[in-house]
Amino acid sequence: MRWYLPKRTLVLLILAQLSAVLPTWNQVGPVLVVLNLFCLAWCTGICLGRFGQPPRWLLVALALGGAVALALTLPGKGVYLAMVSLLVLGYSLKVLEIRASRDLYALVLFGLFLLATDFVRYQSMAMTLYLLLASLLQLAVLLSLLGPKGNLGLARRMGRMALLSLPLTLLLFLLLPRLSPLWQMPDAKSGTTGLSDTLSPGDFASLAQSTELAFRAELPWRPSADGLYWRALTLEDFDGRAWHQARFRQQEERDAPSLLAGPGRDWTLMMSPSPKRWLPVLEGSRPRSREQQVTRDNRVLARQPLLQTARFPLRLEDRPQRREEARVLALNRQLPAAGNGRSRALALSFRQRFGDDKALAQALNRHFATGFRYSLTPPPLGENAVDAFLFDTQVGFCGHYASAMAFMLRAAGIPARIVAGYQGGQFVPEGNFYALYQYDAHAWVEAWLPGQGWTRFDPTAQVAPERVDRGFSSLAASPQFRGDAGWFWQLKQQPALRWLRYQAALMDYRWSRWVLNYDGQRREQLLSRLLGTSDWLPAALLFGGLLLGALLLLHWWSNRRQAPAMTAAARLYLKGCKKMGLARLPGEGAQAYALRVAEHRPELAPLWNQLTGLYQQLRYGDQDPERLKALKRQVRALPRSATIAP
Repeated sequence: MRWYLPKRTLVLLILAQLSAVLPTWNQVGPVLVVLNLFCLAWCTGICLGRFGQPPRWLLVALALGGAVALALTLPGKGVYLAMVSLLVLGYSLKVLEIRASRDLYALVLFGLFLLATDFVRYQSMAMTLYLLLASLLQLAVLLSLLGPKGNLGLARRMGRMALLSLPLTLLLFLLLPRLSPLWQMPDAKSGTTGLSDTLSPGDFASLAQSTELAFRAELPWRPSADGLYWRALTLEDFDGRAWHQARFRQQEERDAPSLLAGPGRDWTLMMSPSPKRWLPVLEGSRPRSREQQVTRDNRVLARQPLLQTARFPLRLEDRPQRREEARVLALNRQLPAAGNGRSRALALSFRQRFGDDKALAQALNRHFATGFRYSLTPPPLGENAVDAFLFDTQVGFCGHYASAMAFMLRAAGIPARIVAGYQGGQFVPEGNFYALYQYDAHAWVEAWLPGQGWTRFDPTAQVAPERVDRGFSSLAASPQFRGDAGWFWQLKQQPALRWLRYQAALMDYRWSRWVLNYDGQRREQLLSRLLGTSDWLPAALLFGGLLLGALLLLHWWSNRRQAPAMTAAARLYLKGCKKMGLARLPGEGAQAYALRVAEHRPELAPLWNQLTGLYQQLRYGDQDPERLKALKRQVRALPRSATIAP
């Protein structure tokens, strides 16, 4: 049997399906995307009368082909992506099986469920608005088939339904925030932190041009550029080419204690989702709750990978670390037995000139002030990368400079390590917070100096001081840097686009703070302020009662709008009965009364029959004002009777 969809329903169905599948296109693979487009095209052909229903063998072939494609591409991508891919496959094939309205209902439910999975994965404000609109499109498919005629009427009905659902949505949000694990991103493999536990020159080149938000920080004070170093990771193991996190540090991360901060200045970190536990914090920061851990190298960790945006209360202490284990200092002096001979010789020459470790480290830091150049696209380095950088190319970014300085410090006998994190940040005065993006990723050096402990040195500041003083984005104004950066990144740095990104960042911050971070603790705080109790059950009863009362009031008001027309019609009808001089019997209907009128006053039967028809249409049909006026004219036309017969 062939079942045609109205043209308006067909257009809405195509838009609804494309909007539901679009967020998954980069995850499910090209095979399912092509399959989805093929099914939509075939469905369109059916409704236009160009194609017939697909044969069963074709449906079976499409299903088997999609299943094979999933089997080949899904392994290792996680349960969540497998579930979404199966949904997309079934959602696409179901389009070819529409033969009755019930199939359309099932297809809409399919689409709404697929959109629900996207609500779990995408939590930004822009994607939330998009998914809400996509959900309304799904409902519009049904309304176009069953609802009012005309696009304007359909839009009004959709708007009315959205407004009616708004109170219940707000109530559920306020009382049942974050139904864990439903409102979480279950596949941590898709997140990025911008940092890796391995650094070799070249790792930061791709990060530097990424405008993805890394985190936000709410600081009650405005630190100088020197105070905006956000530590995330220490790299202490050097194999001659790359720096790695020491293995014992990884063990420490598993057993790190929860140390609460002492006196200091409070600030808050709002971290974007990340598969790692590292928290980029200001140097000397400690947690204010036991939800975070502190490692021996003064890093702060979350207890679990961050599956969603989270806030961490922290405190900045002025308590430098002046003690270190001997094994840690020994590790931070180690270098490979061979390689980079010229760099070793240069470091020894510095040692001969400077007996004091601090003076030597400062001299090495100043060594990069002349002859070196900052670039995101440095030339490739050879086997002895440090030698090639220091004596041949002298062009690089923060990873090159930090790696070279740490190597020479160790060659001179000074314990040194690389710190990976972020530097700077964009201050947003309207929200009083700093926003740091992946292009703010940075690497610097910490050297162990007697009497001072671990001391920070940033050789990149010697080469590109504007990178440290004004942030990475300030380099876009440099002609030298413009030659390195991609045209798209440069376009995004234009003033108008930067202003738009700035406003978008501000709105996203407020979304993250007031919506995404609204959890059980905040609910209790809100209920305590409003009701004096943090128990959600009395609040649920109170708000549920208010919602029920609002719905009853809305129902009464809706009926009240219809009542005047109906009451006026009844009043006119009774007035007509009175003018006829024929009293109505108990329980007598309008048709029975009309028969008695025909018996007693046959000359008025045609006029009364018309009056009765108008009354019944007003009583049981649409409350048409014109029809009410016609009834009034009919009643006026009736001759008045002197007596009322039983």
